[in-house]
Amino acid sequence: MDSHLETAGPVLDLPVADLLDGQPAFGSPHDFRRALELGAFLARIPTAVDVGPGLTFCKSYFLPRTDSGDRYRGHRNQGHSLSKLGYEDRPDQVEQLQLENHTWPEYLPQDVLVTLAAMRRLTISILNATLDHVGAAVDDRRAITGADRADGASWCHTTMNHYRTALAGRPGIFEHKDSGFITLIYSDGPGLEIFHDGEWKRAEYRSDCFTVNYGASLGVLTENLPNPVTAVLHRVPEIDPHGPQHDRSSFTVYLGPDYDSDLLTYAPDGGLVPFANFRDFSLEQARKQRYEFHARL
Repeated sequence: MDSHLETAGPVLDLPVADLLDGQPAFGSPHDFRRALELGAFLARIPTAVDVGPGLTFCKSYFLPRTDSGDRYRGHRNQGHSLSKLGYEDRPDQVEQLQLENHTWPEYLPQDVLVTLAAMRRLTISILNATLDHVGAAVDDRRAITGADRADGASWCHTTMNHYRTALAGRPGIFEHKDSGFITLIYSDGPGLEIFHDGEWKRAEYRSDCFTVNYGASLGVLTENLPNPVTAVLHRVPEIDPHGPQHDRSSFTVYLGPDYDSDLLTYAPDGGLVPFANFRDFSLEQARKQRYEFHARL
């Protein structure tokens, strides 16, 4: 599928949940099931969470730094030696800065750090609620995620997306499934598309909501359970430099297994068994989806 040439179909309405004490509260049990089937839903942003610093950072991190103390700019060339991810000049329109959560205090402004820390807590709560809902045993959680319930998962990073709309003839972001458990996303406008029922559809956008995407690790884990989770195939098509999204930005918090750990799945008999080494699984995902895996990993 050539994601910058195809035209998406109708808008896909996504279930909406309030986040009460961090827990997703849907209008009905059907809405939660629908979220698992789609692999995505909308989560209303709590009033205490300010997404503004994240968007400001997305629109500035690629600019040259003029002040040695300015953490908002200069990240294209900084190197980020403490991170296994860092800056990436991608073959689509987007350029990305990806940093693991333990590196955030070293590289990010304090107000951005506060925003991401709040988003991480919400993402952990949503992951725990999802595992509860699908019937993953509490005693299995550390084996599944590599972390205690309070920490969510052994791997966490943020992705800061800036769309270089002057790069015509490229998709915004190539179609893909996230390899981890869950990704919490905030963007400053519509653009996300989801492959559903055999066609691309424009995902519903609300400025007062995060988008929650479920990833391939959760799909593998739950594929034999009564309520399996869909790993959502998604993309952003080419962004028109003269359109309303000409300066599009988004940022995320991702939770997944550690790359040196085993990805697990529930067997048909209910036992928890190894599926694949997560690094090998992620490399195969990258190969199938035709994107380069992180060189440092």
